Amino acid sequence: MRKTRETQDTPARDADVPLPSGLLDNLRAAIGQGLATVISAPLIGLIAGFMLLFGGIFLAMAWSLGPKPLLDQRQYAPFTAHADGRIVESWIALEFDPAVLPKDKLYWQPWSQVTPCAIVEYSGDWGAPLQRAICGNRLQFSDSFRFDDWKMLMPDVPFSFARDANGFAVQQVRMSKAALDWLKSHPPSTYSRIKPLPATAYADLREAHDAPLDVALSSWTTPVKAILLAYDPQHPESAVPAKVVADAHDGVWWGGWIFALVFAVPGVIVWRMGMKFLTGQSNAILWLLTLAPLLALPWWSDALPKLVRHANADWADIGTDMLADLGRLTRFTASAPADALLRDGEQVVWNNNEGVYADSFGRLHFALPNPVPTSEEAVLGELRTQTAAQVRNLDSATRSTMFRQLREQYEANRQNVQRLFTDAALDTLRDANADAAAHKAARNFLIFASGGNYYEDQLDKLEVAPQ
Repeated sequence: MRKTRETQDTPARDADVPLPSGLLDNLRAAIGQGLATVISAPLIGLIAGFMLLFGGIFLAMAWSLGPKPLLDQRQYAPFTAHADGRIVESWIALEFDPAVLPKDKLYWQPWSQVTPCAIVEYSGDWGAPLQRAICGNRLQFSDSFRFDDWKMLMPDVPFSFARDANGFAVQQVRMSKAALDWLKSHPPSTYSRIKPLPATAYADLREAHDAPLDVALSSWTTPVKAILLAYDPQHPESAVPAKVVADAHDGVWWGGWIFALVFAVPGVIVWRMGMKFLTGQSNAILWLLTLAPLLALPWWSDALPKLVRHANADWADIGTDMLADLGRLTRFTASAPADALLRDGEQVVWNNNEGVYADSFGRLHFALPNPVPTSEEAVLGELRTQTAAQVRNLDSATRSTMFRQLREQYEANRQNVQRLFTDAALDTLRDANADAAAHKAARNFLIFASGGNYYEDQLDKLEVAPQ
């Protein structure tokens, strides 16, 4: 009886007490709202990112048409003195972050940018020569890009690599250690032009730009030029290309403010709509969130993608490309040499006596003639003449090996230097002192690998039988 009474007198447990209906409704609403937020977040980000991107692009155009030219003109107004700058160090800065490459992707070039940089030395009445780093136009890298064809830092501002004893440019690329380690540890993409494929992406990069004859033709037809610099006489250490100062002086056009307004009004409206989608705010807070980021307009090419990335990463990547296109021909940076882009990066250098052509082109030495040929055809003729003279002094076994190797390289799609050796091969056929093996190798090279139209009967007429 005591046990029964105690049971009857014990209060009901909390679990048996039903929750108030209002609390259940609030809990259901909170859970539903949370699920809706999670489900709709990607869509909100997509829409907000689109609006922020295109609003930001409109604002970038407004900035470049109105305030920026005026500020540039004022900034460079004191730059009235001039000096000739001599390039003492130069490279192509290759920016590639393996972390941004999509998973399992090997085609890394579209996620990379390249920028020419030079250390320029100039003198004046201030004492010891000064140096200034100038980095020019930034371009998207691709597998068809040629380093030897890059002759300007920006329009009308020359660029050149260091020259070797032959007067040929020594191509150089600098990159981060992370980029170099990735290239050395991954195979090349199937987009490679080299067959068979090199073992690594790094080897593929080296071979793709191992083009010593192209470099030679480009170098001899493009003499090294000085860069005309402008500077403030009170601050000569802050020199910039004179072209930049001239463009700033002529760039202010008051009609540009009208077009700036045309772009600014819809830009602010669309930008504000994107902020509202992204933050859900309104009124004064929304205007604060709308206008505060616009303080970064002078650095918009870097700031806008970062802002858009908070909404949608894909739109941010598109924004980076669009802003790069807008500033492709005007972008430059001038700084102290130590602050230049990838100044201390990992160096990848193409010397003309290395690589797959080391035993052919790389064993030759050339002298720039006077007067210097002005066309590629004339340069090629001079290089062929100097090549034939040097090959003529090689023994038969060396010539035979060289011509066989050039043919094998041609068949493996390594075809950069073969047209340089046509005169040398013809001379070998006319040389009675060259043995039969050298004659055969030279004949097969001309027919199958020289890039010209040579036939058996044609070569029969000029060949002198070996002794």
